[in-house]
Amino acid sequence: MLYRQVLAQKANHPAAAHFLGLLLHQTGRSTEGLELLEQSVRMLPDNPDFLNNVGTVMRNLGRVGAAIDFFRKAVELRPDQLAARDNLGSSLKQLGQFDGAEEIYRGTVGRNPFHVRARIGLAETLQEAGRLDEALSVFREALNIRPKDADLLHGLGVGLMEKGRLDEAADTFRQALAVDPGMSRAWLMLTQVKRQKERDTELTGMEAQHAKAPEGSLERMQLSFGLGKANDDLKDYGRAFDYYTEGNAIRRKGIEYDKAKTRAEFEAMKDTFDAAFFEKHKPSPIGDDTPVFVVGMPRSGTTLIEQIIASHPQVYGAGELSILKTAVGKQFPMSMPGGFPAGTADMPDKAFAEAGQAYLDMLHTRYPELRHITDKMPGNFLLIGFIHLMLPKAKIVHCARDAAATCLSIYKVHFRGDTHRYGYDLGELADFHNLYTDIMAHWRKVLPGVVHDVRYEDFVADQEGQTRALIAHLGLPWDDKVLSFHQTDRPVRTASAAQVRQPMYQGSVDLWKLYGDRLKPLLDRLD
Repeated sequence: MLYRQVLAQKANHPAAAHFLGLLLHQTGRSTEGLELLEQSVRMLPDNPDFLNNVGTVMRNLGRVGAAIDFFRKAVELRPDQLAARDNLGSSLKQLGQFDGAEEIYRGTVGRNPFHVRARIGLAETLQEAGRLDEALSVFREALNIRPKDADLLHGLGVGLMEKGRLDEAADTFRQALAVDPGMSRAWLMLTQVKRQKERDTELTGMEAQHAKAPEGSLERMQLSFGLGKANDDLKDYGRAFDYYTEGNAIRRKGIEYDKAKTRAEFEAMKDTFDAAFFEKHKPSPIGDDTPVFVVGMPRSGTTLIEQIIASHPQVYGAGELSILKTAVGKQFPMSMPGGFPAGTADMPDKAFAEAGQAYLDMLHTRYPELRHITDKMPGNFLLIGFIHLMLPKAKIVHCARDAAATCLSIYKVHFRGDTHRYGYDLGELADFHNLYTDIMAHWRKVLPGVVHDVRYEDFVADQEGQTRALIAHLGLPWDDKVLSFHQTDRPVRTASAAQVRQPMYQGSVDLWKLYGDRLKPLLDRLD
């Protein structure tokens, strides 16, 4: 190999070390490659291209915080380097540092008004920060400059969908497809806001794009999920499941998921937060009852329940927040003595109070002067022990749904990012659901009365009765607006963004039964 030959002759050749490191990373030898990349920036610390490349590799390996340091140094050295600026903005956004990301993106737009990637990044940052109207304005302003840009049209369509303006969203996705008929993510989004009623020309067009997409490609995967949804609407469940199976198989090949590690994490949490733990540790004295945590499996009704609660005038629906994980991770890091979570058993009670205050500081900084705020990160069910000790006055609402219905609904969704990695294989999905069921039973045993359970099927059968019980549990006065949750004007950024704009309906309760024997690998593994 040429680069190795150069390094054999001159061990301190920065370019050879750098590009060999990139090549090793690209061929799966990331640890060895990263060592060479870091060596190259030690030799040439003021090379912004090298710094940007190292940051990109760091981010690919999940070390986003370290990547930000490299991107920031690259931008400081060369403020007009668009790639580094884009990478810095997107990494800050990924960590929830929205103010920093906004500053970077606005600076990029100021330097280069025609750089569309920065405008999209700015709009997406505003979306994630809960400033959807501002995000829509950014998209429209950019479209005034480039009216035929498919990426901008797609972004605007997603924003309109989150806003609940589904017909406008559908029209915008169609505009994106008119510009770029092969834009698979626009096809996918169109199926989310459109109920397929017949085999129309749009469905035919999507099927043609699916046939052209390379097997195993991202495009093929997105079109498979979209065609699954369209055929599900048409009640052609066999064909729908074939498409879902293909989409999930492609997605599963592209991710790493260790089910043994996941099981160990659940068991460690149960072993740590046992009855003796709660005898030793007392909840913090924090009396702030602002947060309302909504937890449960994805697709179990968490978005519906949040929408109902957020329809109350005294509640703001903040959606899926990452700040609980941030507060816990900072106070109780993986590197803590004894490891995480086992080491928490030896921490003083004040550590939980400090973590609780850190959570509240982040919450109130982002959403000042609000009486109650929902935090609907489904996976927070794993951290219920922390929530109780950190914020004992906060309400915890757990959403449950029939196991088979929940798992099928997850299997039918292509989630954003790398979340829910267990969800693309029926067996792994069943195993994860079993772990979730087990740990929720554990929390009920060691923390009786702390979690308020609500069941999706019960809400569908008796919307008003169940809603009244929920609102009473939260200690809120009754308000009829909570019964008209589908009319509430607030952004919804989850896979249920379109569903919560519709009144509650019975049809989804037993839908899983229509898939018959195709679900046998799931049903055989579910407890």
